[in-house]
Amino acid sequence: MKRVVYILLTLLCVLGCARRKEIDDKTLAQIFRDAYLTNAYLGVNYLNIDSIQIYEPILNKYGYTPEDLRYTIGNFSRRKSAQLGRVLREAENQIAEYAVDYEKRVVVLDTIKNVAIRTFKRTVYQDSLIEVKKRADTTKLHLTIEPLQPGTYSVRYRYTYNKKEDKKQSKRAKRYTDERTFRGAMYVQTHSGSHRNNYSYNLRSEENIRRTIITDTAAKKLVLTFAKPSDARHKMGKIDLTIRDLEILYTPSEELAVDSLFKKFVDIKIFDDVFFNTPTDSLPLPADTTRVL
Repeated sequence: MKRVVYILLTLLCVLGCARRKEIDDKTLAQIFRDAYLTNAYLGVNYLNIDSIQIYEPILNKYGYTPEDLRYTIGNFSRRKSAQLGRVLREAENQIAEYAVDYEKRVVVLDTIKNVAIRTFKRTVYQDSLIEVKKRADTTKLHLTIEPLQPGTYSVRYRYTYNKKEDKKQSKRAKRYTDERTFRGAMYVQTHSGSHRNNYSYNLRSEENIRRTIITDTAAKKLVLTFAKPSDARHKMGKIDLTIRDLEILYTPSEELAVDSLFKKFVDIKIFDDVFFNTPTDSLPLPADTTRVL
């Protein structure tokens, strides 16, 4: 109520001189409501605007002038059946109705967003067991996921690394083996060829790897390397590595998910199909198509 009264006083401060006509109680309550909501919007967004620029357009919307408002307020004291407090309460009731309506809309939008994300959230790659025991298996140490969509890719797996030691080898060879450590890595390559979200780690005897990578329209592919020599001068050689429960889960961005849900369930055609002669093989791949290399 205090805020509405404050807005009323502000309205009276910006009045000019013009031909006067009285505003009915119902319209007056609507003017107070719009003034309150406008004032609240400006306050939230920290906008500093002259009062005359704010409230005069509201009065014009209903066909009145600032002088009409001043004349109407002045007449309240001369009208036995008129109560300004009743008009202000009506304005508050309308504001409350707006609040309930917008709360419902927010709930609906939030529900749509969550449904959309759940609908298009999917596992793009999964493998329960990858074993690398000999040279021929080293091709399994690299994995590429493309194309990528805006959103997040959650990568998780656990590995076991058995570091081989030969008791008969010379001290020099043993020192070389100790220095020849392996690292795991992953990164996102963009369409321009640059790398993002670089992540690497030294292989231990065993470890759980969990990584969430955020992508946008610039992201082209996700590259995983389960093991490589930490020193580029060293050759790969043999390695005893086991990858278990590998899973890459994709969660689309809110904007993409809602847009995809709309396209999936809303089929609006302005022209008949005969107007379109697009060859089948030139159509783009669906948004959920993922190729694994």
